[in-house]
Amino acid sequence: MSATVSPHLPAQTAPYRSGHFLWGVLPEFQKDTLKLFTDVPKMGDVVHMRFGFTHLYQVNHPDGAQHVLQYNNKNYSRDSFGNAIIKMVSGLNLFTSDGDYWLNQRRLMQPAFHRRNYDQFGKIMTDATLRMIERWVVPQPRQPAHQNGEYLDMHEEMVRLTMEVVGQALFSVDLSDASNTLGQAFITTTGHVQYRFNHPLYPPLSIPTRRNREVKKAMVNVEAILQGMIDERRRTGERKEDLMTMLMESRYEDTGEGMTDEQLRAELGVMIGAGQETTSNLLTWIFHLLSDNPDVEAKLLEEYARVLDGRLPTMADLPNMPYSRMVVDETLRLYPPAWAVSTRVAIEDDVILGYHIPKGAAVFISPYVIHRDRRLWDNPEKFDPERFTDDKVEARHKYAYLPFGAGPRKCIGNTFALTETQLILATLLPRYKLTTKPGYKVEPAAEFTLRVRGGLPMRVVERVS
Repeated sequence: MSATVSPHLPAQTAPYRSGHFLWGVLPEFQKDTLKLFTDVPKMGDVVHMRFGFTHLYQVNHPDGAQHVLQYNNKNYSRDSFGNAIIKMVSGLNLFTSDGDYWLNQRRLMQPAFHRRNYDQFGKIMTDATLRMIERWVVPQPRQPAHQNGEYLDMHEEMVRLTMEVVGQALFSVDLSDASNTLGQAFITTTGHVQYRFNHPLYPPLSIPTRRNREVKKAMVNVEAILQGMIDERRRTGERKEDLMTMLMESRYEDTGEGMTDEQLRAELGVMIGAGQETTSNLLTWIFHLLSDNPDVEAKLLEEYARVLDGRLPTMADLPNMPYSRMVVDETLRLYPPAWAVSTRVAIEDDVILGYHIPKGAAVFISPYVIHRDRRLWDNPEKFDPERFTDDKVEARHKYAYLPFGAGPRKCIGNTFALTETQLILATLLPRYKLTTKPGYKVEPAAEFTLRVRGGLPMRVVERVS
């Protein structure tokens, strides 16, 4: 089906979701974010809302998403409230920039994210997973073993694991240790972004609240440590097999020059935050869904046994494990960590699906919402990896599934995240069974990313061969 509207028809006024006379739908957003955005599509494929003085148009159909993200993407900037929060702590980078600056950065950085460079990262991912398992099994000082008994918060474990992976891949440094200042600083700044999304009226960083002082201190630490790493690389000339080296060696086509230190700090910083945050949440959701769907887990384990036969996975194994990728894709459909595509602002008036979008209005697209559209997905609340067989993917609207965004600004690190997720799963799951604590209510929390509210207590039990 299609929601395409003839361009010869006059633009209509989008249906309006009313709210508080002053704050609009902001109280509903703060009370239950996902309920607000999943209720809105009942009113239509484009719906107008107001957040205080900001007018926002939610686009709920893949035709509209394709218009904004691909066909007319140059009419939409990232000059939104949410982007301003991220830029406040991360600076100007590939995620927060627009226009020519963004295009130049994307062209410069794209080769570093080519799949051929990931072979060197595969061992980082599997080795980090094995070290995590060892921590679970072998008691550490003041940290009792969790194997075969106690519950542990799987989200916390995945945060630590993915922080180690991203640190090794970026800098050849372990950022997961609690004593690592840079890793802790990023946890503080990422947490602040999450907080500000839920509390848009919180005082700006210029107001010295306790939270703001902690965030500013963390930002100073991030800048100082990243600059120290850059200075050390330049001083020694050491060439390590990591993304930092690739970015430092990259050159702009027009000038032949590399990035400034300020640009390097901004790009490395956002890669730490994005690389750790999205993958840790994705893995947490996968473990929950597999715990609730033993038939899917059994089929996944059969594929691991057939392809790996007890050995550790490598990059070369991934094409031979299609069901593993289908499990990841289906989890991304149900619980996309990037549950909302970064809000765009219309540079000039536009028409989306026959509805007028005024200049200066914000446009919002939620993969979480589109991924649950019953017109696009049968029984959308069901966890069914078989949706992602090749023939079903080919038959679907290409913008019906957009966990990493779409169009020119599709996430540059999507292949890294998918590779990391599949290798971690293939290392861990054949060796250990993870079971969600009985009776624990698992709920999504739509913050900057889609998290499991309150963490995910799971029991880890070694599989008997």
